[in-house]
Amino acid sequence: MYDQFLFTRIHLSKLFKKYKTGFILLYVVMCVIITFLVFRGIITQFFSDAVLKEMGSAQDKNNIIGFAPEAWLGLLGLVLGTLIIVISVASQSTPKLIDLYTGDQTSLFYIWYIVVGSVHNMFLQLIENYPSEETTIHMLFNTYLMLPSALMLAVPYVLYILRYTKTSNVVEKIYANNIKRVQRLKERAQSSLLNDVSVVAEYQFELFESLNQLDDLLEYVSFKEPKGDIINKISELIQVYVSIKDTLIQYAPNFFEITDRIGTDVSFKTMTGQFDEMKNNRVFYEQKGFRLLGNAYIKLIENDDFDLASLCAYELSECGRKAIECKDHNLIDLILVRFNTLIRFGIKHGLKNQEARNLYNSIFHYSEYIHHIVKTKEPNLIKTSCTYLNRYVNEIYKHSREERSFSFLVDAFTWEFKRILIELNKNEVDIALQKEILGLFLKIDNLSDAHEDISKGRAYSSGVRKLQIALALYYLKNQEKDISLAESIIIDILNDHEHMDRETLRNTVNRTCNELAVAEENFWEDTDRGNLNLYYSNDTQSLQFFMELFDRMLDTYMLLTKRSRNSSSESVE
Repeated sequence: MYDQFLFTRIHLSKLFKKYKTGFILLYVVMCVIITFLVFRGIITQFFSDAVLKEMGSAQDKNNIIGFAPEAWLGLLGLVLGTLIIVISVASQSTPKLIDLYTGDQTSLFYIWYIVVGSVHNMFLQLIENYPSEETTIHMLFNTYLMLPSALMLAVPYVLYILRYTKTSNVVEKIYANNIKRVQRLKERAQSSLLNDVSVVAEYQFELFESLNQLDDLLEYVSFKEPKGDIINKISELIQVYVSIKDTLIQYAPNFFEITDRIGTDVSFKTMTGQFDEMKNNRVFYEQKGFRLLGNAYIKLIENDDFDLASLCAYELSECGRKAIECKDHNLIDLILVRFNTLIRFGIKHGLKNQEARNLYNSIFHYSEYIHHIVKTKEPNLIKTSCTYLNRYVNEIYKHSREERSFSFLVDAFTWEFKRILIELNKNEVDIALQKEILGLFLKIDNLSDAHEDISKGRAYSSGVRKLQIALALYYLKNQEKDISLAESIIIDILNDHEHMDRETLRNTVNRTCNELAVAEENFWEDTDRGNLNLYYSNDTQSLQFFMELFDRMLDTYMLLTKRSRNSSSESVE
């Protein structure tokens, strides 16, 4: 019974949307008629028939209604003229404004009210020569109730339209309509209405159309504030959809079919081969939203809108957080792919324009997303995300040897990797997994040909080495009973410096430790992420312990190395 009622309501809603203008006209006429009947009842209570007949005389008739036609037409011309000018000008920078205005119920109610009042007045002009008590009541109703109310509402309505044309209000209007549409999906699914293929196709099209509306606005709007608002709204729509997706999976599994209505969408033109994958993973809507965010990111970095480009990465991270909350593993994997894509866009743009700023911002949000993944304590997800990060860090390292602007990025990426390892430790992730991820971290400054840089007097990255020692200090401070992680870092340092003699190696490491000891928490210059010093460590009280452990392991390493060389010499002889 409820399903049938809801089904009927949906069809009536579609019918109303299609013929909204006509239905509102009928509603206004009905309201005017009801108001007139109430007005007539009141008038007949206070005025006798004789008084009404006297008012209907020719002279009084002219006083009552003679000026009204010009007033009605003047009001209608003023309102429509103002609207045409305001909407036409505003729509040049806000292309969806005309569509929204023509469907705005408040506007339709007021315009139809003025039209009905004007037509009513024209009718009274025709019958004014046929006096009667009823005619007099109509004249009083039109002139002293309808006209004053229309005049009093004129200024508030014009101000309403002026506020309506503000871009932020247009964005909010589109978002409000679309968020209701997304939230209604849950009710539709539970009532089995989304099992109908035609209903599913229509609803999918409406969901995509809402995202396209926001994307069109993002293309035309020139100010940063509304651009940022649009990016945020796209992300919020995706997050709300993700939060109700379990209901769709349970009650309407067919909703994730790629219908013809969305298969021809411009964002999916080049993705026809992935339709089955999107259907099986149930990510068609999220894929659409991420495509829009990705396209926006490309345009923003090309236009040097660093903060807005960073916002795209932030909103992607927020979508990832929601996916993790909802345990949507397919979506979690998709967002990893989208983050990798953003990093790739940043690398290409950075190499072309010698600009590292976008990558610097994006890696922060990528790292934040991995932090959310770490809290799940799922080994496969953690390993996959950290493997991706390691791959890009090493690629950045290779580019830094030719592109000097990328040199700082190596340290920035390494710092984020260090934060992830600390997060793993704080969440008490299995020690074996921590060691595996630490192994990826220690490979960052491994060169493809170690002798190449040795000949230039540089066998390692000093910034990366400093961050690795800072991580070792953290392990020594927080895991005094198990120092195996710190020992792994020291072993990597020893292996990377196998061509150095003992004193040179110890002095090099000691110098790095001294730099960490005097590093201040805040840098003396500001960046997009503040003035936090990447090379600052809260754990410098463990420096002495670190050097003692390093000396012991260095002596052991040198002894083993000497024995190995002697064995090799004897074998040769």
